Amino acid sequence: MQTVKQAAILIGGKGTRLGDAVRETPKPLLEVSERPFIEHIMLNLRRFGFEDFILLAGHQAEVVQEYYGEGSVFAQELRANVRVIVEPSPLGTGGALKCAQAHLNSEFLLINGDSIFDFNYLDLSNCERADESDNWLCRVALLPVENAMRYGFVELDGAQIKAFREKPAKPESGFINSGVYWMKSAVLDYIDTTPCSLERDVFPRLAAEGRLVGRVYQGFFIDIGIPEDLQRARDSLVEKLQKPSAFLDRDGTLNYDEGYTHRVEEFRWIEGAKAAVKYLNDAGYLVFIVTNQAGIARGYYDAAAVEALHEWMQAELALVGAHFDDVRYCPHHPEGIVPELSISCGCRKPSPGMLSSLIEQWHPDLSRSFIIGDSDKDAAAGDALGIISKKIEPALIRQEVEELTSRYQALPHS
Repeated sequence: MQTVKQAAILIGGKGTRLGDAVRETPKPLLEVSERPFIEHIMLNLRRFGFEDFILLAGHQAEVVQEYYGEGSVFAQELRANVRVIVEPSPLGTGGALKCAQAHLNSEFLLINGDSIFDFNYLDLSNCERADESDNWLCRVALLPVENAMRYGFVELDGAQIKAFREKPAKPESGFINSGVYWMKSAVLDYIDTTPCSLERDVFPRLAAEGRLVGRVYQGFFIDIGIPEDLQRARDSLVEKLQKPSAFLDRDGTLNYDEGYTHRVEEFRWIEGAKAAVKYLNDAGYLVFIVTNQAGIARGYYDAAAVEALHEWMQAELALVGAHFDDVRYCPHHPEGIVPELSISCGCRKPSPGMLSSLIEQWHPDLSRSFIIGDSDKDAAAGDALGIISKKIEPALIRQEVEELTSRYQALPHS
């Protein structure tokens, strides 16, 4: 049975550089674009299948409990489990993590609650790489920057993190620690005493033992630790997190069309399809599946069968560090035998209803979005909304995806 994907979020710091702004509100709970900043973090992680969130609170923990304690409204919106673990006194980042030991999975994401780094988290968590030793305990997401004066450098030897350098005295480019970590719970064995800083006390020991690896990712990054960056987040976060979308047909595009495919044992991925989805994830696209499922109206199978198959597809994609963000299927057909479904509708391609529904919910950047499929109906649905549309040969899906994303420069701006 697959373990629920878990994220622990450090939100216990005082945020003193923000002055009066944090007098009554913890820094990660400051309002940005009409909701607390930390909610943007959790909503973004939810896209990657994270369902269990542990908030590691300290300073002004009572405010955190009020917002996100048991039965919180936001947890219902998130459709996930949210728990608050409070350190009894300031224990540092390592000590705060140690307090949550009983609640942590064998592997989990650890992230700072005052910054957002927008990249493909499933690549960090799910994908093994040949250049990494088998005995790693922590993977660190690294961000390349032109000026590391606020952060300090990370020194790499291949995939291994060898050292952490102090902040340079003048602008200098390099890799910085983004504050995003995929960890094994054995890291907690390195927290001998508290207070303890992961960055100062634990990571150097892991690096010395060759158990700390770094992976470099591109993507939008912002840390709200100083007033100027907090205001920048308030001015531009929603715009920066807006993504283009790829609408993908299913049968004949992602899998071989055997005729009303609805069982796992009948499903065969087209070569390159899973890699194409991951490529889109890495490039910063929202990935949507839009599929006509007339077999429901015709009585060949029911909606539960389609949803179970899509859940299986999501699990298959996760194994290679990929995912789709949402799916729409049309159960209607005017020649069906299920009376309530045997209608002409606005969602069955070539009508654009499924695309419109996704656009209304997700608000993608349509200027860089596209739809691809193996039939004229797929292209017509996109044409109806003015979206770039392309009918493709199924075996070329990876090639077509690379060409389209390159043409419209979809990689998020950092």
